[in-house]
Amino acid sequence: MAKKRPRFLPEYVTAYNDRHGKKRYRYRRAGYASGHFKGELGSDEFRAEYTAFQAGKLEQGQGVGAGRHPVNSIADLIARFVASPTRLGPTAVTQAKVRRILGRFQDRYGVGKNGPRYVADFTFEHIDKILEKEREKQPEGKRMVGGIEAARKLRKELVRLFDYAEKVRMRPAGSNPVRLAETVRVGAGQRSPGHVTWSEEDITLYRAKHRLGTSARLALELLLWTGQRRGDVYRFGSSDVKDGRFAFDQAKGGKSMLLPLAPQLVAAIVAMPSPPAGTTVYLLNEYGKPFSYAGFGNKFREWCDDAGLPERSAHGLRKANARRLAELGMSQQSIKAVGGWSNDREVATYVAAADQGRLASAAIAALAEWEAGLVANPQRLTDTEKTGDPQNA
Repeated sequence: MAKKRPRFLPEYVTAYNDRHGKKRYRYRRAGYASGHFKGELGSDEFRAEYTAFQAGKLEQGQGVGAGRHPVNSIADLIARFVASPTRLGPTAVTQAKVRRILGRFQDRYGVGKNGPRYVADFTFEHIDKILEKEREKQPEGKRMVGGIEAARKLRKELVRLFDYAEKVRMRPAGSNPVRLAETVRVGAGQRSPGHVTWSEEDITLYRAKHRLGTSARLALELLLWTGQRRGDVYRFGSSDVKDGRFAFDQAKGGKSMLLPLAPQLVAAIVAMPSPPAGTTVYLLNEYGKPFSYAGFGNKFREWCDDAGLPERSAHGLRKANARRLAELGMSQQSIKAVGGWSNDREVATYVAAADQGRLASAAIAALAEWEAGLVANPQRLTDTEKTGDPQNA
């Protein structure tokens, strides 16, 4: 007869004596991350751990090896953290990115010379060294500032990871070492510029290399004329067009968008060969199949390299769209409407590459014209002095 589980134990919890004769408790449930309890049975710590285990449902294909990491190790923490997709982000694309970032962290820093590294052993000095090492992996200026961007994203995810470690009592409350570590900067008082904004010369060079009628050219026109992220653009197709506009929900954030198709973009779509029957997606790989998210990113990287633009990226075209709108004097509201941003601060990041010289020239020309008008009409000068506002002159 099978041995019955003691009634006082919570569901999916078993008890056993370790080799030292100490009573231990373990959580085991099919499809969930398993592990040992640190707290005493019935304590607040035990209940918090049990709640965390109950929330740690695994995704399909994730169960093999899950929960077999040394208790309270970095590998154990990451396995618990990624077990619930909603912790990672609102969309599958974001969730996959976070898993890759934490997976690389585990591979590089989860094991030391003496075996597994444990969550409690990490200090802010360790985090500083790790971030500095990541920052220096790729020289500044190479492909989207390379290591700087990687270090910045790693720090962001480690903050959340070690916050979770506090929740599941792997670390004391308020001891997150990442929050004490230095932020990732380009230089003293500066922030990383991120993805390089495409210039008009860059766009011309790319178009010269990739003619109309190719996926490479269509990719550029879709990115440039919609101003959207590649996570949306690679999925665009005829089924997304309604009344001459793209109608879709952004993959990041889920914002509903309506974007008109510029004539230049329509020309690039029309120039493409007829797709296979039943295919509605515009961008297809060399096998006539829709790209995956990662596949499109890698292929666009190749197309940029072929055009002699190794430091340019798909996201840089999103910034180029915002730059163009800023240089044409479009309002913040107009730029936000195209890019799908929610606040002015986000837009400021994207329009930082607007042609300062051109904007300044236009501003000075307008100022000079205003003053010339004052000289020709002295009465306007009197009106201006009364109101204190040249716009009212």
